[in-house]
Amino acid sequence: MYKSKNQITKKVKYGKLKIYIIISILILALMFILVFKTNFFSIDEIIVKNNNEVSRDVIIAYSGIQLHNNIFKIKLSEITKKIEKNPYIKTAKVSRKLPNKIVIEVIERKRLAAIFYMGIYFIIDNEGYVLETKNKVKDVVVIEGFEINRFSEGEKIDLSGNEDLRKVLTLCSLIQKSNIDIKPKIYYNNGNINITIEDKLKVKFGNGENIDYKFKAFLSILKYLKSKDVYTGVIDISTNGYPVYRPFDE
Repeated sequence: MYKSKNQITKKVKYGKLKIYIIISILILALMFILVFKTNFFSIDEIIVKNNNEVSRDVIIAYSGIQLHNNIFKIKLSEITKKIEKNPYIKTAKVSRKLPNKIVIEVIERKRLAAIFYMGIYFIIDNEGYVLETKNKVKDVVVIEGFEINRFSEGEKIDLSGNEDLRKVLTLCSLIQKSNIDIKPKIYYNNGNINITIEDKLKVKFGNGENIDYKFKAFLSILKYLKSKDVYTGVIDISTNGYPVYRPFDE
């Protein structure tokens, strides 16, 4: 029976299509077996980057990732949320490094100060987020005088004088960056900010306006007093006028 050229061409194309479909199905089947039925994509290493405050083991524990699980069965967004529940973790990024590695990159919150209230030290960062609570602290600036309304680890602290806390935290950051060899205490009272050094030298910063300028003036005076072996008295930089030093408080 005679077949036209068009009929033959259609038959050839149909045959090729069937071959393509069969090959595609075989490739998909092989990929499925490789991904889900072999150990080729099983997690054998978890890499944690940029962590200093939180240990690698703690971050992995928060993530919930288990070694030897299939790398494609984990949901990266869910793992990210789990890691960010740690108060010290500001942000986390989780990615796959094929065929068998998970990479966790974090940005941490750093301890800046401790607010002392009702016998408890509330460790906070430069944004006022509560990182943890402790009964004792060392190597951190202590702040007294604020009344805490509400707190939750990993959340911003809610207290009386939130705007003034911002000024106090700026002062804490300046102290930290200055690398002075002492950890003064900061006292807040009705909008006024004072610091004491070893309970001997008192510094009055007033309402905290122009805090950068006032802190530079304080450092200059402190350096001069140390050169004269003077470690007591009062440095008053509470106004925008000239700083004043007195050997004793009023």
